[in-house]
Amino acid sequence: MSSSATPKQGDHVFNAIDIALLRPFESIRSLRSVNVDGEHFLHDYLLHCYSMARKMAEAPAVLTARKFVASANAEENALREFARLRSRYPSLARITPALLREIHLRNSDQFGAAADRYEREVLTLVQRSLEAAVAPGAKPSGAAIPAVSIACQQMLNATYDPAAALVVIADSLSTESLPTQGALYSTVTGIAGTLDRPAMWRDAFASLREARPTATGRLISGIRDVLMQIDLLRAQSMTFPALIKDEIGQKSRSGQAGAVFAGMLHLVHARLQQMR
Repeated sequence: MSSSATPKQGDHVFNAIDIALLRPFESIRSLRSVNVDGEHFLHDYLLHCYSMARKMAEAPAVLTARKFVASANAEENALREFARLRSRYPSLARITPALLREIHLRNSDQFGAAADRYEREVLTLVQRSLEAAVAPGAKPSGAAIPAVSIACQQMLNATYDPAAALVVIADSLSTESLPTQGALYSTVTGIAGTLDRPAMWRDAFASLREARPTATGRLISGIRDVLMQIDLLRAQSMTFPALIKDEIGQKSRSGQAGAVFAGMLHLVHARLQQMR
């Protein structure tokens, strides 16, 4: 996206969690040499962790998350709606194309950087686990163990794009009848007020109260539910380090592991060098 872009058709409320979660494992899958095949390595020596990552990437909440996306003219409709409501809610005056662009691009940069770090940390832990298996006498470093969990947490924290969410919600609000809109104003303005306040993103959705369900209300509830489910993904990601370390350690006793581990260690090291 160019630096002058603003949220528009194709901008998702949630970044591609599924792709990011599987990225380090797909990176390993792509590694090949004369004696080592990355796909076989995944299934033979990292199956439990890889299966956990796939289960998370295919969770219903993750699949639902990608359905929340801005349609054509969504930003224009949203900005017109905010302009109409400014006299009643002066705080909406701060919602401008420039602010939306700034927050949108900041989120994109943060998610991309976090996904890169997550991949590096997973590969680094695989490398250190392989080193410990190939040279049992060496003292393993534990630094990569918490780093994997922290990196995954940061990536999941950055999956929600508050600028895209506000555009999608306000665009939907503009299609509701005026009598219906009234019940939604406090929630929508609350969400607008948390654009650059990450700690309050999820709380802003909790104020929704509707006597009669509306399309916008269902949209807000759907985004809120995905935000809550991401918390569960964060908890599950805490198991990644132990799964990687333990599975490689246990499989090191098999007869073929020595040659496979040595070959994969070289490939993972080369991949990490490329990522610097």
